[in-house]
Parts: sequence; C-alpha cells; structure tokens
Amino acid sequence: MKSDQKFATRRKLVDSALKLSAQRGFSSLSLREVTKEAGITPSAFYRHFHDMEELGLALIDEVGLSLRHLLRE
Repeated sequence: MKSDQKFATRRKLVDSALKLSAQRGFSSLSLREVTKEAGITPSAFYRHFHDMEELGLALIDEVGLSLRHLLRE
C-alpha cells in the first residue's frame, strides 16, 4: 500500500498547487508554500517531483485532462 500513500501525497501536492495557483498564479508560488498547504515537509516534495517546473507540467496535464473530459460531455 506504499504506492497508494505515494499517490495520495502526490495528489495533495497537485491539489495544493492548483488551489494556490488559482489565487495568485503558479509563477508566484514557492515550494515551501505548496508543501505547507499539502501538509508535508519540503524534502518530501522531491520524492514526487524534481522541481517546481515539473510540478507545473503536471498541473498543465491535469488541467488538460479535465478540459478534455468536459468537452466530451
């Protein structure tokens, strides 16, 4: 079940980044802000993403998938 926990933590990071990005924009976010919002330590971030740019790319993928689902409906 370790992979379930890893997925859940990654999900928290993505959700936290989406929430904060909606408020201020992604470019103004810091790694510490995102990890604080997600409730994890900054060092744990690196188990899921190489850097903030990689997190940003994951957000783009996430939003793209959501838009595709909406268009199909």
